[in-house]
Formats: sequence, C-alpha cells, structure tokens
Amino acid sequence: MSVNEIERVKEDIATIKEAAGLQLPFGWDSAWLNLIGFPCIGFGCLIYWLISDSPSRYVMLAPGVLLFAVLGYLRFKHRRSTGSPAIKRREYGVNFYGSIFVLAVILVLGIWAKRAGINTAHLGSGLVTMCGLMVTLIAFQDRQRISYLASSIPLILFGISIAIWPTADAVIRNGCIAMIVGSPAMAFIMMYQLKQAGQRNDAD
Repeated sequence: MSVNEIERVKEDIATIKEAAGLQLPFGWDSAWLNLIGFPCIGFGCLIYWLISDSPSRYVMLAPGVLLFAVLGYLRFKHRRSTGSPAIKRREYGVNFYGSIFVLAVILVLGIWAKRAGINTAHLGSGLVTMCGLMVTLIAFQDRQRISYLASSIPLILFGISIAIWPTADAVIRNGCIAMIVGSPAMAFIMMYQLKQAGQRNDAD
C-alpha cells in the first residue's frame, strides 16, 4: 500500500471511532493545559493586577497572546504529516482559526462602537455572553464535548458581570477568576472522558 492509501485507512478508522464515540476530539495535552496552564496564567495576571501600583493594561493581553500561541502549537503538533487522528486535526484547527475569527470580530465591533458612541461595556458583555451560550450549545449537541460546559458557564457569568461592573479593575479581576475556575473544571471532565475511552496518559 502507498503512503496515501495508509493515511486514508487511518482516517477511515478514526472516523469510525469518532462515530462510535471511541475517539475523543482532544488528548491529554489539552487536559493538562486546562488543569495547569490556563489557571497559572489567570493567577499570574490577577496577582500582578492586585499588587502593582500602576498596572499596565497591555500586560493583561498576555492570556490572549499565550492562548493563541498554545492553540497554534497544538494545531502544528497535530498536523497531517504527524499521523495525528483526523478528528484532533479538525478540532485544533477549528479552535485556532475560530479564535482568530472571534477576536477579529470583537476588535471590529469594538472600534465601531467607540466611533459610534455606543457603550462598549454593554457591547462587550453581550459578545462574551453570546460566546458562552454558543459554547454551551456545542456542549449539549455533542456529548464528547460536554467538558465545554465547564468553561461556558463561567464565561456567561463573566459576560454578565461586565455589564454590572464595567470598570477595568472589575473586568480584569472577574475575567481571571473565570479562567481560574473554568479551566480546571473543564480539565477534570476531559480527564474522566479520556480514562473512560481508555486513552493512555502520554504524548498524543
């Protein structure tokens, strides 16, 4: 068999496993990242904001920058040439490019709202809350992604909090808390699913 034929067979097997619920769209690397990586980023930003006399708002962009860096790394790690299952390639690809799209939309709407004199706090609250509701819908539609529910609820509450407490201090504090609470909860559900599926705790 040629290399292309072998790849097609692997993808067919992965598709069958996905349909049967035996192949999850994430691996242990994602679970550990949510358990340790993102909460540490949230704690670091929160502590910096609390102890600094004149905290720079630009430093608070660090979680977003690191998130894109990690998503980009996972997308590269699970590229086609590595033989990674198709379901994981699609998942990490959608996460990476989807995050870029969402960020672009938020930036465009934010600039438009500022020029139009619209309350950016209310706009931001609506956008974040809507993102949380969309993630919730995905979690309920696909039981393999039920772990998304653990992050969507803090995201929705964070969105609502922006409208109630629109100050920069409150938004940053509540955003960090949402990350600290939501990520580990998501990680525990992921780990349970991975163990139930019999996937080994090694490099995926």
